Order: sequence, then C-alpha cells, then structure tokens
Amino acid sequence: MISVRSFWKKVRPVVVVLFILFVGIQFVRPGLDNPPVTGDLKAPAEVKAVIQRACYDCHSNETHLAWFDLPAPAYWLVADHVKKGRKVLNFSSWDSLSKSQQLGKLYECLNQIEYNVMPLPQYTAVHHGGRVSPEEVALLRQYLLSLTPRAAPDTAKQRASVEQYEKWVLSAVGSRGPIADEYNGVGYSDLAGFRDWTAISTTERYDNGTFRLILGNTVVEQAIREGHTNPWPKGAVFAKVAWDQLPDSAGEIRTGAFKQVEFMIRDGQKYSTTGGWGWARWVGGLGMKPYGKDASFTMECINCHKPMQPNDQTFTLPLADTLALAEVGTDTLRPMMGKVITTVAHPREGTMSTLYGNDAAIKNARADQAYSSGAVVTLVTWEQRDDPHWFGGRIPAAVRSVEVIRYTGGIPGYAVYEGTGLVKKTGETAGMQARISYIAGLKAAVLP
Repeated sequence: MISVRSFWKKVRPVVVVLFILFVGIQFVRPGLDNPPVTGDLKAPAEVKAVIQRACYDCHSNETHLAWFDLPAPAYWLVADHVKKGRKVLNFSSWDSLSKSQQLGKLYECLNQIEYNVMPLPQYTAVHHGGRVSPEEVALLRQYLLSLTPRAAPDTAKQRASVEQYEKWVLSAVGSRGPIADEYNGVGYSDLAGFRDWTAISTTERYDNGTFRLILGNTVVEQAIREGHTNPWPKGAVFAKVAWDQLPDSAGEIRTGAFKQVEFMIRDGQKYSTTGGWGWARWVGGLGMKPYGKDASFTMECINCHKPMQPNDQTFTLPLADTLALAEVGTDTLRPMMGKVITTVAHPREGTMSTLYGNDAAIKNARADQAYSSGAVVTLVTWEQRDDPHWFGGRIPAAVRSVEVIRYTGGIPGYAVYEGTGLVKKTGETAGMQARISYIAGLKAAVLP
C-alpha cells in the first residue's frame, strides 16, 4: 500500500505546476468594463425587477460578477458571454431602439425565457437568483399584452396598401426586378418561385401587427406527407412572407402592404456553421433589399430560433390535416395543391382562412380581374388557437369549413363542407350568393 507521504511526494510536482499555471492565467484577463448607461428600460418596478435579475448581468452595462465568476478560466467564459449578450441585446442603450423594436425584443426575451433558453442554464445553475418563476412569466406576459396595440383600422396603412397593390398589378406581376441575385451565399434566383410553393401554415402576429404565411418547396411538402420533418431533409426550403395587418371596423383582418420575405434552406454540410440552415431575408416591400450588412445577421435568426432546436429550429406546425385532404363528398378537394391567393383572420369569431386557387384563378386574382371560366377557388377556414411556439401569435387549429367555387361561364357553382369529416351541405345553402360575393371580393395578397 502506498503511504500518504509517498503519494504526496509523487503528486506534489504536478500540484505545484498546476498552482503556478492557475496563478499565471489570472493575469490573462480580457477587458470587461461597464460603459455608461445611455437609455435604460422603463417598466413598472415589479416587471423591471424580474428583467434586471434575470437579464442585466449579460444584457446591460450593469454587469455584476459574483466572486466565483472572477477567477480564470471561469472569468474568460463569463466575459465572452457578456460581450456576446450585449451585442444581441443591451438594455443600457434601450432608447436606441424604436418602440416597435423594443416591443419585439421583449416578446423575444419572454419566448426565450418560456423555453428555458434564457437565462442560460449554466448561468442559473450557479446564479440561482436569475431563475424566473411561472408567476413571474405570467407577470411579464400581462405586461407585454398591456403594451401591444389593439388591431384597429389605419388610414395610412390602408393607403400604403392600395398604392403598393396597384403598383404590383400594373407592373409585370411576378417579374423579379432589381433584386440581389445572391446574398450571403443564398441565391435568390433559386427561390424566386416561392409565391407558388405549397402553403404550410399561416400566423396572425398580434405582437407586431403582421400576417405571416409560411410556404414550402416540393421537398418540404413531400417530407410532411411522409412524416420526415424532424430533422427536415436536405433541400427543404421555407419562405416566410410578412404583410401589414389591415383590420376593418367589423374586426376582420386582411393582408396589407407586403413587408418582407425570409428563407430557411436546409443543407447540413453547406451551412454547418449556422445550425445546418441557410438564412436570408429581403425587406423594404417591393424594393426587396437584402437585410443585414454581412453574414453576421444570421446570428439574429439563430438566436431567435434557438428555442426550437428540438424541432430542428423550425417554429412552424404544418397543417397536415389539410395536406392530407383528398376527397370530400362528391368533389375532389386538394386546396393545398392550389396556390395561395390571400389569407384572412377573424379574431372575434376565433377563426382564420386561406384562399387557394388553381392556375386560372391565380392568373385572374394576381391581375385584379374577375374570375373567368375554368377558375376554381377554395376557401379553407380553421379554428384559431394561440401559437404554442410563440407567445404573440395565433395559428390555425381544426378545419371548420371548406368552400369551393367553380366558374364555368354561367352562374358560379358553390359547395361548402362543414363539421366532423367535412360533410357537404345539401339543399339550398343560406347566404350562398353572399358567400360567393365575399370570396370573389378577396383581393390577392401582394407576392413579389
């Protein structure tokens, strides 16, 4: 048996070397200062107390280090986290953001907290005060809802929408125009047909007053049908289109001016440094300007999608029930095989709808023409529910009805399917002509 003395004699040189190294690395300390606060977050005391305790150490210029954060190498990790955290969000320069940007950041913070992505688990493991309780999450939710403006008619947005729509119709609809063909390694020419891709889902984002339509290419559609969505296969591409919301006095919300389109491109090898996904965004309405000065903008995307890592970083819940819709009654209904004309929400009724059309209908709708013979349009209406992946959004739930209008040159043929199993209503349909007029009056959403 080795005696304690013998053991110590053997390990002492190692201990001495390690101690010298430990002392030496204490002199290697990256700078971490606290610059002046230029514009702090203003919020009720109880709300700010939660945010300060959970976020300020890494996301402000008021970083407070515990004694165990100070020795290297722990200090190196802490300093790196703080510097990166301040780049993503810094509450000490809060007034540099617009009101809408501030609200958007707070919603993102709350969603990150709800998914236990922030504060970082390794932070709360030793800084127990950084943990946010369910009661505090509820407090933050109520605070955000109090800041969120209610959807209401907006004359300026209505005018901007009309002007953009007229410009879109009068121009060569569908022409790409002066759009950067490649941006951050993503070629737009490979994505330009996105407006004719399969509609995967839609979102009413009350947190920022936008409508979102999520479209997927043929790889996405096939993956959904086969149940191969986690992970998504190589070649899957999503397009997320955003419009302003245009609510009317009755509470119905339609798509307003086109704002932007974002893309996610699945290629684990090509985009290995950005989570296996390529990211790109074009903003500025029909001007379609690349977003971000360089590829570093992708960190915004990655940070936002981080809570969805268990879901291959995608927020979208595909509308599988509608994708699977094949035959209902005597009609063959494949609404998801049609192309999207527009989408509508009815918050007071708790529903949302998407209007699809065949090629003939699409040609008419995007040229602002009355539907001609051969056009078929399908309005699918869903129950609406809160988005489980994003507090601040509402998404479709169960299908409530499917309405089909077929134009044959005479009186349009109308059919509606409702209830469990989507049973076709027979006999005289009450309000049939009113429904035909309503659906025919839904103008196409602007899609570059």
